[in-house]
Amino acid sequence: MSDAKDKWLRQEQAVRATQMAFDLSSDVQKQIKKQAIDQELTPSDMIRKILGLDVKSKKTRQRLSFNLNDDEIAQLAGRFDVPSEDKRAVKQQVAELLIAHTKKAK
Repeated sequence: MSDAKDKWLRQEQAVRATQMAFDLSSDVQKQIKKQAIDQELTPSDMIRKILGLDVKSKKTRQRLSFNLNDDEIAQLAGRFDVPSEDKRAVKQQVAELLIAHTKKAK
């Protein structure tokens, strides 16, 4: 089978996939998310593993993200004494603060 046809068949299967969402208690969701993080999986892959289904994706590097508006970036830049237009420097300072926070929390 040609690569193009094989790729098309995989895409067709993906389109036919059914997404399931669950309204579970906060405690159940937290436990599944914590297990996923501990095993370097996404919550979706953790559910597949719990159900005994194939987990095909590679382990993930968990990322933390949040949104900042321009005023918040300027506020943090002032706090860290870096230029407000240097978003990379602000990001670095936030990362260092988060690392220090986790070390203090241990």
